[in-house]
Parts: sequence; C-alpha cells; structure tokens
Amino acid sequence: MPKMNGIIKSARELATFLSVFGAACVCGCATTPKAPASRSQGEVAPIFRADQVIPPQLIRGSNYRIAERVPVEEYSYVFTVKSDFGDIIARGRDMLDLRLRELQSIESAKKLSKDPHAVNGILDPLKDTGKGFVLILTEPLESLKRAPRGFKRMVNQYVDPADRRAGSPERRKLATELDCDPETTNPVLKKLLDDMAVQQFGGSLITRAAISIVPGLSVLPTTAEIKDTIANSPPSVINDEIDKELEAAGVEKSIRSRFCKSVAFTTMQRLQVMEEFRALKDAKARTALLEGTAEARTQAEALGAIREGKMLVDIQKRRPILRLEYVGLPLAVLDDGTHAVVCPYDYVNNTHELIEGVTAYRSSNPNVSTVFVSADQVSPAARKTLESANIAVVEGGPSNW
Repeated sequence: MPKMNGIIKSARELATFLSVFGAACVCGCATTPKAPASRSQGEVAPIFRADQVIPPQLIRGSNYRIAERVPVEEYSYVFTVKSDFGDIIARGRDMLDLRLRELQSIESAKKLSKDPHAVNGILDPLKDTGKGFVLILTEPLESLKRAPRGFKRMVNQYVDPADRRAGSPERRKLATELDCDPETTNPVLKKLLDDMAVQQFGGSLITRAAISIVPGLSVLPTTAEIKDTIANSPPSVINDEIDKELEAAGVEKSIRSRFCKSVAFTTMQRLQVMEEFRALKDAKARTALLEGTAEARTQAEALGAIREGKMLVDIQKRRPILRLEYVGLPLAVLDDGTHAVVCPYDYVNNTHELIEGVTAYRSSNPNVSTVFVSADQVSPAARKTLESANIAVVEGGPSNW
C-alpha cells in the first residue's frame, strides 16, 4: 500500500482523504487534489445536545457553562463555552478539553493560593473581555501574527522563542503547579501566569496533586515526569534533547527540525508526542508518525496529531502493530495483516469522498480485513457505506474494539 507523506489534522483534509486513498490504491501513487466542495450525500449535519456528546458533569463548572446546542461542522462538534471571561468557541472535543483545563487552572490559582484576593485582583479586570477573547482563543496563532512587534523584536531575536513563551523558571514551576502549559496561548491564563510569577506567587501555592476535570475526554493527561521536565529545564534544552533522540531513532533532519521548531506545538505537547513515539517502538516505520505530526500548522492540528498517536498506542495494547503507513489518515498494519484506519474526528458523515474512496480501496484490497476506528461517532449512512464494503466500524476509539 502506498504511503502519503502528511497526516490529516484538519477536518477539511479529512474530506479529501478517501479520494486520495482511492487514487493511491488504483494508480499506485498518491496525489493531492483540491479540497472538495461537496459534503454529505443526502444527510443533514446533525445538531446534538451537549450532554449527548460529552459527560454531563462537564457541562457546568465554577467559572463556565457549555451551551446546550452543539452543531457539527467539518466533522467536528462545535462547542460554545460561556466563561467568566467571555465566550469561547471550541471546535472538537480535544480543543474543548484544552479550554476546560485552562479554565480549571485559572480557578485553581484562586483555590491554591494563600492570597486569593491578590489573584482576583489580577483576574477581575480581565473578565468578560468579549470579542477579542473569542478571536484569540479561536485563532491563537493567527492572532499572534497580527500583533505588532516593534522594537521588542530586537531584544527577543536573541532568545529562543519557546523559552520566551515559557518564561522564567519560577513561571514554569507555577504553571506545573496549576496543571497548565507555560506556553499557553490563552490570554487570561497567560496574563495570570505572568503577573503571579512577577509577584512571586509560587512560594504562596500549596502544592498538591492536580485533579483532572475531563474524565474520558482528555487526549493525554500530563504525567508527573513531563511536569518535572518542564519545571526544571527550559524548552530550548528539552527540544534539543528531543532532536537528539529522534536522530538516534533514524528520523531525518528535515522532519526533526519541523517538529522541534513548530509553533503549533508547545514543548509540553512535544513531550506527549514523544511518549507515544516511544510506545510504538516495536512497529516498523514508526517514523511515519513524526512525518505527519511535523506538518501541523495550528494548535487544533497539533491536538489532532496527539489524538492520532494515542489511538495508535491504544490499538497496539490490544493488537501488535507490524508497521505504520499514512494514506491521509494513519493506517496500522496489524500482526495478522488487518488494516486499521484511525480517524481522530468527532463525527464522520457520508460524503461522496467516503463512498468513492471505499469503492476504490476495496477494488485494490478485495480480501484485506479492514477496520475503521473512529474517535467518536460515525453517521448511520456512513456506517452503511463502510460495512457494505466489509469494513468493520468501531466507534468511540480503540477501547471499544
């Protein structure tokens, strides 16, 4: 089966996957078509209630509530989070997970601090900042590019960008105590970390184990080892170590460079990817995981790459993976020859690309046992298309296989 450099990380690319996959199977080579204009074949994009797609206990927290209406756009659930600091649009469950964790970290700052009034003094002016907050949280990388740099850039050019985002050792330690990423793009959390670090709040925090507020939704909980690494080493040192490890594993320089320098990933997220990479050490061509991951351009795409890696690791725990391939989506060839296609998106509906791609795939692989593993839901019509081609469907991730 041909390999296609690059892994799907945006919903737009998912729509092109099966047409690319089909062409690759029939022609023996992969091409990159234009993004298709068509969508569901005879299906209306569903609108869910929040409690239908996430655990009910997540719908309301101390500083937010999630709007009941959850539409589907481009294969992702679209959540509206009504927070104390304005509305947040979260496209996909992984982005929702990140935003809820950030809000929990903000709340934890008040609960863990011995001086909560001082923390409130930082947060109160930032509450309900409206449109600007929505813009930054919806398009964090794009918004940062709009910011004027001026003379500050003359100073910052001599500082590693990741080190600049993460800040001082005190700020990094504070972030790990609050169970958040020191390189966060969340403007409220960033401001809180900045001010608390300057005011040396770190010594005022009561250290205790962080409590996850996203059971069953998290991409990958941050381990104690990752937190310790982030707290004790600047990102530039960590990223250099990652580069050396990948070089020893045979990952070519251009891929290593794109991955280690990508602004889509924080250093903490790179460490999460590396845990997945190590867990797949017995699979041939595991470097394909990094080939696709290095192409991430946005925060959402980075989270999608982490999700894909986690799903592959979960599959390996159940069935040995012989090798990895990429045909737009990750494809794991299992020890018995079964093809497991991993789809990290929320809701797969019956597009004409799905119909045509399944037909082309089966024409080239008529007798290959194939399983389509979806992170969450597959529409009834899409399931019918897959199952009519003898492709088994697993919804809700590998744990349900």
